[in-house]
Amino acid sequence: MSLSDLAAIGSFIGGVAVLGSLIFVGFQLRQNTQAVRAGASQAHSNNWLQITMQVVESGDFARIWRLGIDDIVSLTDDERVRFYAYAGAALRFFEGARVQWRHGQLDTEHWHNVEKTATDFAATSGFKSYWAARHHWLSPEFQNWYESLSQERAHKLYGKPAVSPAVEDA
Repeated sequence: MSLSDLAAIGSFIGGVAVLGSLIFVGFQLRQNTQAVRAGASQAHSNNWLQITMQVVESGDFARIWRLGIDDIVSLTDDERVRFYAYAGAALRFFEGARVQWRHGQLDTEHWHNVEKTATDFAATSGFKSYWAARHHWLSPEFQNWYESLSQERAHKLYGKPAVSPAVEDA
């Protein structure tokens, strides 16, 4: 076997090794992307939990939120400040989620949940009031999207539940 034959065999083996390395790197990148998306998903859920815990943990704020959703005028000046701060936090969460989704960093399932929640919030008197006063604090792209939400698809946030039939024991 000549030196040039050995060089050709070595070159072929080197090419196979490079190809194998590229396949391995591709596999690693895919796993890394999945891990990053899972982390973004968890962070998204944690951020929403932080926002909602204000209502859950404070009976006083739950009352402000419930009244403000339907009639912002019924709130005192201080209560209106708290309601507006909370509404602003929710809208910034929606805006951040939209940016993440548009950049492929948030799963479509999470995005659809955000979109449905935003649709329900946008249909309330309280959010309409906040939007009229503070929409300029949000990006023009987000403003266009939020204003395009269908009011017909909205659901009442906190209506009394329908009475369901009793479940019989089997």
